[in-house]
Amino acid sequence: MSEPEAPLRQQIAAAIEAIRQQLGVLRQGPSIGGPLDNRSVIADLETELAGLEEARANLGPHDR
Repeated sequence: MSEPEAPLRQQIAAAIEAIRQQLGVLRQGPSIGGPLDNRSVIADLETELAGLEEARANLGPHDR
């Protein structure tokens, strides 16, 4: 039997936290080897994060 889906607000909060963690890792740079150019990946994640934050702000009281 599958687990029930988490409320939308909780799903968005989890996605925002996951993206923030990934951004933190990418901004720290590599721990081994030479420098990486993660600017495009960071930009994509920042765009996704902004979209999720906007979606969360637009949730109504009925969107648990």
